[in-house]
Amino acid sequence: MVDPTTVFGVLAPLYRAKNYWPRPINPGTKACRIKKWETPDPERKLGELDNWLEAYSRWGIGLLLGSPFPDGTRLAAVDIDRDDYIRAAQALLRNPPSGRIGAKGIAYFVRLRGDGKYRPFKTKGEHGVKVGEFLADKRLLVLPPTVHPDTEEPYRWVGRPLLEVDYRELPIIEA
Repeated sequence: MVDPTTVFGVLAPLYRAKNYWPRPINPGTKACRIKKWETPDPERKLGELDNWLEAYSRWGIGLLLGSPFPDGTRLAAVDIDRDDYIRAAQALLRNPPSGRIGAKGIAYFVRLRGDGKYRPFKTKGEHGVKVGEFLADKRLLVLPPTVHPDTEEPYRWVGRPLLEVDYRELPIIEA
């Protein structure tokens, strides 16, 4: 278990070793305050990511989605905002191996093949209710054990932590 006060410093190198793009999450928020945080790691200046480890080691951690996998797919997430739709998402994604829970709902990690455009999910009808969203390129997802700003409790994993999952186990979304 990682001490919540050392999350970014301990976990960021582990995520980077698996070719994910970690970002420091400002304590007490769900946001990254780094200038141009949405720029993919391969486009960043040499040494910039290492400087973050020193400056933000005590911050939380999130991932910039869109990092590529060897098969040409990219990291994405299906973020369900309502508890009453979690089981439906789990069934549609065929019991995904890795997800995370914050205050409500769940976010499941998936692989994306195709367009990484943001897409909200709403119920049908005149007054459709937002159920969740599809997050991919240039979107940020906060990870455990970062402390959620509303509950003051750490986010937690459902299934296995992403670092313990082979990317080929993640469900594929065709967009």
